[in-house]
Order: sequence, then structure tokens, then C-alpha cells
Amino acid sequence: MNGALEYRDLYKQYKSGMGARNRLVAVDKLNLCVNQGEIFGFLGPNGAGKTTCIKITMGFLKATSGQVAILGKSNTDWRVRERVGFLPENPNIYPYLNGRQALAVFGRMFSLRGAELKKRIEDVSEQLGLDRELRTPLGKHSKGMLQRVGLAQALINDPDILILDEPMSGLDPIGRRMFREVILRLKQRGKTVFFSSHILSDIEMLCDRVGMISRGRLVLDMTMSEILEQRASGGRDLEQIFMEKVGAAQ
Repeated sequence: MNGALEYRDLYKQYKSGMGARNRLVAVDKLNLCVNQGEIFGFLGPNGAGKTTCIKITMGFLKATSGQVAILGKSNTDWRVRERVGFLPENPNIYPYLNGRQALAVFGRMFSLRGAELKKRIEDVSEQLGLDRELRTPLGKHSKGMLQRVGLAQALINDPDILILDEPMSGLDPIGRRMFREVILRLKQRGKTVFFSSHILSDIEMLCDRVGMISRGRLVLDMTMSEILEQRASGGRDLEQIFMEKVGAAQ
């Protein structure tokens, strides 16, 4: 396994009731490799298995079988986890702390201290337009502002790979633009970004490659340039491809 993020025969099955037959397959033998320095969009309808894949990647769920590797090592290796930043779909970050205090907690988890921690907090705050928001208890923030603080904590360790689950959820147009700019700057620095989204326009603007799953199975793996070439020659655009692939898998 040599990619930034790799899934090999990843399989996750849930027990959905009494008896051996009552089982739900959430991820079905997924094989996928995300290249280093790539922005990869992970698409699929609700219930397709996207979040399950991400939770397994981050170690929050255990796969039934198969392997996940991050930067060439098992996703369970603590040394790899220090090089990963993660933003869940609904960040739930210590509502009684203000933003600065929360970022300090996350920074200490990555062994950041003193002047280095202070500089990292200032850097990510500047990137995301956070100032007075850092002085307000997180429990008083809107969903969009919590997303900004959530992305700030995902960047606090200057990760080599960033994994984002629906990062644009709840953001206004200014927030979405800011997120896109941050993601593109990370790519310029050679970072890898893997994110799930339902917003096809963001996928088109940002991604080098698109993977699509339906019912836990990979139904598409194409570069964005291939999709745009198809559209330019009178073929299908990303929305049409999505509807076709998802419909065929149902």
C-alpha cells in the first residue's frame, strides 16, 4: 500500500436484528487508492456508506474485514494518526469552552506546547477568519461557525492528510468560499485532502478525482478532468453521472 489513503477489500457488516439473516452490509469489498497531494471527492447518496468508511478510517469503527492504510501504514498506527486532521459532519466540541481554549486542548493532544501552540492557533484562526469567535463559548455558536472552529482543530497539527465528512454542511456562501480556499492552499503545499460531500459544485471546483459509492460498493472512480472533457464533448456532466450510477446500483 503506497497511496496517501488506501482501502483494500474493506467490508463492514452490521447486525440489524435477531438471526444470522438480518444483516446490513454498509461497505462491500471497497478497493480505492487516494494519491498523495490529491484532492479526492467521495460521493454517494444518503446511506451509501461514506461516513462508515470515514469512521473506520479514523478508528471509530472496526471493519468486519479488509484493510485501511494511511501514508503507507495501518490506520491503527498512532504515529500515522499524528499526521491526520479530521473534521466530522457534526463537530461536537466542548460547548463550555471558547474557541481558543478548545484549540489549545486539541493542540496539546498533538504534543504542541507554549509558543509553538500559540502560533498554530493564530495561523489556523487567520486562515479561517476567526477572531472574536475564539473568545465566545462554542455552545453559543451557529452551525456554520462551529464548522469553522471544527476545521481549525483539524488543521492544528499541520496534517499531511485531511479527512473531512461533509465539510460544507451548514456554511453560508462566504464560509464555503473560505473552506474551498483553505483546501486549495493545502493542495499547493502538497497535502492530501479526502472529503465527502453532497454539493456537486464544490466537488467540481475542488477535486482532482471523484469516487462514488452506492450501497457500499464503488461504482465510479474518475478524474475530474475526464468528467469535464466528457461534458465539453456533449456527454454527461457530474450530476448526470451521479444519477445514472446511483440509479443503476439501487
